This record gives sequence, structure tokens and C-alpha cells, in this order.
Amino acid sequence: MTNNSYVRRGGACIVGVLLLGLAACTSTATSSNVTVVAQTVTVVGLNTDESLLLSDIYSAALQKSGFRVARRDPVADLAAGYAALNSGAADLFVTSTGQLLAYLAANVAAAASTSTTASPTTTAIATPVGSTTTQAASILPTTTQAPSILATTTTRAATTAGSTAGSTDATATTLDHGSTTTTISIAGHASAVSINLQTNQIGEILPSNLQIGAAANAEDKPVIVCSAPFANAGNLSTLTDLARVADGLQIAGTADFETGNPFGQPGLKAAYGTTFKAFVKVDAGKVAETITSGGADCGAFNSLDVTISPKMVVLDDDKNWIRNEGFIPLMTKAAAGPAVTQVVDQVSQSLTTTKLRALLKQVTVEGVAANLAASSYLQSAGIGGG
Repeated sequence: MTNNSYVRRGGACIVGVLLLGLAACTSTATSSNVTVVAQTVTVVGLNTDESLLLSDIYSAALQKSGFRVARRDPVADLAAGYAALNSGAADLFVTSTGQLLAYLAANVAAAASTSTTASPTTTAIATPVGSTTTQAASILPTTTQAPSILATTTTRAATTAGSTAGSTDATATTLDHGSTTTTISIAGHASAVSINLQTNQIGEILPSNLQIGAAANAEDKPVIVCSAPFANAGNLSTLTDLARVADGLQIAGTADFETGNPFGQPGLKAAYGTTFKAFVKVDAGKVAETITSGGADCGAFNSLDVTISPKMVVLDDDKNWIRNEGFIPLMTKAAAGPAVTQVVDQVSQSLTTTKLRALLKQVTVEGVAANLAASSYLQSAGIGGG
């Protein structure tokens, strides 16, 4: 005879096991179907060798770190890049510190809504390299809260110690931040000559929907460069050192350097007291060749000139006489989460003038594709996950 209570208990156990199994299966299926979508960072650059290369470097670093990267067509100028960020068409734009500071001081109130250059179009989206498990981040809507320009006056900047004897035009812009006001002086080489000072001033007037990363440790500025044998023989490392021996050396440069101020013979004489034995006028791009051939001891260059060789010594502007330009990542606050900022800052801190110059030489002289040069550099610097 069948024991009904036993059957009932057995049936209940079977049903319980089935329900537990179904619950377990349902739970597993749900968790296995969750897809973590990587954050997409849209990068735009200027149509210049430096900007395109830097855009490739920052893009590749983000991609190697697991982010999706969208590249937009290069824009014609800073205003168009700035407008792309404000409109949400881009998340990251690498620009020059000094130029960005001047642009913000003059246009910050209207820049969010005006640009003479059309927004760029997306050309490609790169998928992340390496692991398919990436950090998710949401893109929040951005709002522009730009401070308003109350007054702009043109003044003559006072000459600072170690600067040129002549004064330079300066623009003092007063900005309203609600309950407080900030006055920013833009005065050529007489104010905000260093990348650090430019970065600090940018941070003071940048609209709240935008954010800057760390400025790259690479300089874009006029420099005096000497042949290594000449510099070593005279123990030259600074422009003050150069002044000691200037009356016995020949310096090469273009016609602009002959009469240039601040960067030129008149400017150097006013700042450092240099009077050269002879000036050798050459065409642009021929300064390094003149030094190498023995036609001059030193020459006037841009710090990123790819013709500067390891057999030359770049002299330090020890009086901070020449206004510097650096490279700084400008990002939307929505996209610049901690993970993105960490990667961007790591790239900036790794780049030096010498490294960027070498990369530019690979691309512009040796014909290496910019994306390959960028990837190789990041691998050597240990940046990115793959």
C-alpha cells in the first residue's frame, strides 16, 4: 500500500529541486547576458603634423587601455576644436597652452555657440585592443556655464626682470564668475611665459563643462642651439652662458631672426646683452646644415625642429625670456572620468621635447605612419594594456 504522506513529501522535494534548478539557471543566464560596453572617447585634432601625431598618441593610449576611440576629421583651427567639444561632437582635443589661454580670455563667453568652421565628421571608430572586459562609463549631457566678459582693456605690460627692455602689448580681461571676478593678463612673453602659469590661468577661466588634463612635458618655442663641440668647449648650457662668448661666435638664422624682437638679435641683446661676431643669414630649414658644415657655431630654431640632431645642444632660456607653448588635452567634463584622465595624464607626463621631436622626425622625414609611431612609442613607454 502506498504511503501518501511519503509521496507528498517526495513530490514536494522534487518540485523544490526543480524550482531551485530553474532559479539557478535563470540567475546564471541573466548574469552571463550582461554586456559591459566600453566608454567611447571621440578625439579631434588640428590639421598639423604635431596635432595629428599627438592625437594618434592619446587615441592609441586610450584604446590600449580598453576604451573605444572615435576619430573625427581634423579641424582647421582652435576655435573649431573648441566648438566641437562644446557641441558634444568630440570629447578630447589636444591644443596649445598659450593659444588656448589667449582664446579663452578673448572668447570664452561666446565660444560655446559660435565658430566659423563647420563641425568635423566621424571617419572611423576603433575597437579596444586586448581584453573584452572594459570599464563602463556613461556619457552625461553637458551644459555650458561660461563666465561672461565684463571688460577688456589694452595696456602696456611692464618689463619684468630678465625680459626684453621694450614692453609688449598686453590684454587684461576681467571675467565674472558669479560672486567673484578674475583679471587675467595676456601679454606675449612678458606674462604667462611658462606652461605651468598658462595652465593655471586656463584653469581659472575654463567653462565648467570642460576640463584640462596635465600639460605635456614637451615645449614648442624658439630656441638657440649650438654644435655640441662648441658648446662643450665653452661649457655652454644656458643663454647667459652664450652671452659670455657671443662676441666670438657666428650665429645662423633666417632674416626674421636678424631683426626679430623678442626672438632675434635685438631681443637677445636686450635680454642677455649678446652681441655676436657675425650673423649668417640662411633660408628656412638650412640652419642645422650650416652648423653641421661649420658655417656657424650656433643657430636659431624652433624646439621641435626635426633637423636638430643629437650632436647639438639646446641652450636653456634661464631668464624665461621667450614665451613658451605647450600641448594640453582639453576634454569635456562628461568624458573625463578618473580612468580617462589617468591615461591622458600618463601620456602627457611621458612626452618630452626630445621625444616628440624624434617622433615627428619618424613621421615627417622617415615616412613612418603616425599611428605606428604612436603605438611603438607607447609600447616603449609602458603605457596601455596591450
